Amino acid sequence: MNRLNRMSAGQLLLLSGLVSLSVFAAWVIFIVLLWMFSHGEQVIAWDLWAMLEGLSSAAAFAVVVGGGFFALMQLVEAADNRHMTIYNDAFKRLMRDEEIRARRWIYQKLPDDPVQGIEGLSEIGQQHVKLVLNSFDHLGFLLMQNWVSDEAIIRWVSPIVVKTWAKLGPYVTYEAKRRGEPYYYEAARELAHRCNTWWAVNRPRSEIRWIDKAL
Repeated sequence: MNRLNRMSAGQLLLLSGLVSLSVFAAWVIFIVLLWMFSHGEQVIAWDLWAMLEGLSSAAAFAVVVGGGFFALMQLVEAADNRHMTIYNDAFKRLMRDEEIRARRWIYQKLPDDPVQGIEGLSEIGQQHVKLVLNSFDHLGFLLMQNWVSDEAIIRWVSPIVVKTWAKLGPYVTYEAKRRGEPYYYEAARELAHRCNTWWAVNRPRSEIRWIDKAL
């Protein structure tokens, strides 16, 4: 499928023509073999020319098959382009300088205890936390709507999400209970759940570390 996606429109059109021709040839061969197999038998007598009268219908069917194949490839390409746009948007969002600064602040300065942390959270700290949560919520919503491929995006964002959620997760849980809003950042929590699940299966021995003066 990936090889087909790299083909140009002209190559795909040629391929659909070959598919149509192959289907037509296979149908003709099937008819001829059927005639040869039954020819001369007493119970059923087949007329080759009568059977070949259906070739026009077979040709039309072959064209439909080839055209359908070409249309399918066009739909696949359109879906891939849409996914690529979403991936690029997610990359730009998560890799913005303000996003990186916000995550770094969370790693280094956000207390482990959410009660203490929320009580003493500065305005700048709150901005950092909300910025990261909103980005996670946005991406989580896209995943919940099945607008992006789960496996591909989860594999890429898991290192970011798992590491950040180890700090933010207790805050979201505490705040949801304190507000009485179980749906509080629901999409972000769903994203974190999927990433943590993927991480546990594919990176079971990896430890989360927060390093000072990291790149």
